[in-house]
Amino acid sequence: MDSKIAAVGCLVDAGSRYETLDTSGTAHFLEHILFKGTKNRTKSQFNSEIEQMGATLDAYTSREHTLFHMSCLNNDVSKCVNILGDMMQNPLLGAEQINEEKDTIQTELEESNKDAQEIIMEAAHFNSFRDHYIGQPILGDIDNIQNVTQDMVKEFHSTHYVGSNMIIIGVGNIDHADFVNQVRENFGNMNQNAPQGLVRNNTEKPVYTPSMMFMRDDEYYNAAVGVFYDAPSWHHEDYFAFLLMERIIGSYSAERNGFARLNDPVKQYSTIEATCGVKPDVTKAQAIFTPYRDCGLFGMYLYGNDVWTKFMTHQGIAIPALYGLYMNQVEVYRGRARLWQELLNIQSPTDVLQLVGPQILYLGRRVHRSEIAKRVAQFSNKDLIRVMNEWCRDAEPSIVAHGPVESLSMMNSYKYFKSNSYISTLNLGHSLSW
Repeated sequence: MDSKIAAVGCLVDAGSRYETLDTSGTAHFLEHILFKGTKNRTKSQFNSEIEQMGATLDAYTSREHTLFHMSCLNNDVSKCVNILGDMMQNPLLGAEQINEEKDTIQTELEESNKDAQEIIMEAAHFNSFRDHYIGQPILGDIDNIQNVTQDMVKEFHSTHYVGSNMIIIGVGNIDHADFVNQVRENFGNMNQNAPQGLVRNNTEKPVYTPSMMFMRDDEYYNAAVGVFYDAPSWHHEDYFAFLLMERIIGSYSAERNGFARLNDPVKQYSTIEATCGVKPDVTKAQAIFTPYRDCGLFGMYLYGNDVWTKFMTHQGIAIPALYGLYMNQVEVYRGRARLWQELLNIQSPTDVLQLVGPQILYLGRRVHRSEIAKRVAQFSNKDLIRVMNEWCRDAEPSIVAHGPVESLSMMNSYKYFKSNSYISTLNLGHSLSW
């Protein structure tokens, strides 16, 4: 990459999935604590060194991995590798630093609980994987944050922050041989595996459990609904098909689509616009695909006035299932174009790093943008109908809702939503092999 800016990252195969009920929030806690300085650098020295380079340091925690990444000038790559190596191996995991961070994380959790989509996504994971810890919150249980101890954080670090769980990534105009030597110098002495007696939790495959969960809060004006289906993992042969399907269904916004258009929403060759665009108080809808190491979720997030809550739930069930019956080739062309445009917009070294890291973790190699584009170009509408017919038609959904959802809670029957949506009639024929 011909750029004066480079990006360096350390992806750790450790996320909230590997916690327990007692240690909930530890993965995210550790991400915060690693910014507090090391045994070789005080917090002020740590921040000053990054600022003097004109570099940036950021991180995020997910269910299955944590990524620390820096952006810098090409000449400062070695300094960034040294900083990341110091962070990973020599953090100050003192009780004082941990206690100081509790209120910050508590506030972060409270803010995330004000975001309707965040609430629905966390609820959808819990509702779909009730018997596995992958269904628990990424940031931790808000009621457990004050119970996180120094010993919990130290044990999580010793168990997961080891050489065999780390991927060091460099993106930009970087000399490969020099970068390998820098990584060897700064990461070469760390433990390759966890000490004896420390094991990773929750490595068994999660089991998808379709069910309903309504979180009623009548103080809200609008309701949020999530309807999700069992979906492929990163390793599954249908992974790229679902990557494309997420773009084919796309997203809807009342400000951008619907009655804001001069043309009829029904005539846009878009199922999501045709169904939501004629309902003035359904303000948002979006298809979401979240794959993991050995499972995945695919479905719809919808948001609108509580009058349309039942309608949004029915559409969340019906839209993915309808694509198992019929799909216009125009939607396939448009979905490809959306995905290709997203790939073309991945330009900065940091964006490329965040694309490459998970690919190496889950697939063991880099998947170039050209390969992704070529793979999705092979799908016709008939191929995608087959995939959606297998995964979403006559399938059991996981349904969650938040806000003034009295109209849903009054039904309080999973069978009701299966038997009172348009697609249910067609599902009956499918299940009877008509």
